[in-house]
Amino acid sequence: MKNQKRVEELRELIDQESEGPVLSVFCRTDPRDPANSSETPAWAIALKNGLNHVAGFHEGNHGKEQTVKKLCAEAERRINGASAADRGRSVALFIGGDGKVDSFTTFQIPVREDYVTVDSGPVVWPMLDVIDRGQRTGLVLLSSDRIRLLEWWDGRTRDLEESTFDLELGDWHQYRGPARPQGTVGGGGVSNASAYDDRVEVWRARFVKAAAKAIAESASELGFDRLVAAAEGELGAGFNEALPADMRSRLATTVHLNLIDLPAAEAGAALDPHLRQAWRDGVSGDGARAMERSRAGGRGAAGADRVLAALGEGRVEHLILDPYLKTDELTLDSASRQAIEDAGEESVQEALVELALRTGARVSSASVDEVPALTEAGGVLALLRY
Repeated sequence: MKNQKRVEELRELIDQESEGPVLSVFCRTDPRDPANSSETPAWAIALKNGLNHVAGFHEGNHGKEQTVKKLCAEAERRINGASAADRGRSVALFIGGDGKVDSFTTFQIPVREDYVTVDSGPVVWPMLDVIDRGQRTGLVLLSSDRIRLLEWWDGRTRDLEESTFDLELGDWHQYRGPARPQGTVGGGGVSNASAYDDRVEVWRARFVKAAAKAIAESASELGFDRLVAAAEGELGAGFNEALPADMRSRLATTVHLNLIDLPAAEAGAALDPHLRQAWRDGVSGDGARAMERSRAGGRGAAGADRVLAALGEGRVEHLILDPYLKTDELTLDSASRQAIEDAGEESVQEALVELALRTGARVSSASVDEVPALTEAGGVLALLRY
């Protein structure tokens, strides 16, 4: 799994022992952003300002301050010197003063905002946020006689080797571009035409059921995290009903668009806002369920104290946090403060993220606007495994 591999790489990154400071840099290099259309793009200005800020911060430790300045100069050189392709739509760079931490990652999904910080280790939540929003998705494009299955991941869309299931063949075959115009049915009276239409509808219903089963099998084999369907009229509803129950739960949304003949990249671009909304709806729903279950004493936890305790026991399935909502450690109980100290992190948010990474929990960063339940929960919620 592509996202799983990236998460494993992040685990290895935070496990690396680093002596001295680690610089974490995130640039929103998306060329589609109007702010990046000027001669000096907004991301370059934000990078310079962020690096100047951390390089000018004085702690009274001359050696550390000089190391940070060198790291900042290296980060500016590497990001500004990268090609547009290597910068993609966002960049994550981690470099440590002792050379043990050195990682440059390009994404095709923009980070929420430009961010530069120095800590004792890599600050990874913005990278986890991009990974979570870019989860591997099957795009199901439906027409009256064909269904295409595409792969969307990290902002990229591609055709699969066997991506089209059609009415005539009743089997998967390789997509070879837009279909030729269909011939018309001629001759016959009204009754013949009506009988023909009835037969077509019966066959089409069978086709949708067979295609839904084939899509479910392929999506399961390919390990898609979710599905998004695009279909006109009643086709979408018929496909949804025909999906097996376990796969229906992965269907994030159905969009009323006919995209069957578009190239993969154009189909992905058309569905991009719906993919983003599906992520928001899914995380908001999980946040509301976590709060409801927490109130009922069930498999949910709200607030940093309860979530940190559940993470320590490996019980968290899905951690949802607002990384911008700062928590005063003085308000936490002694067990939570000890957990943060043991994690070796300087903030509650980073301790939560590290513990989640180490215990295999999904991590979603969200604002209180995206997940209203976070307001009541002090910025931290979790769905529990048990």
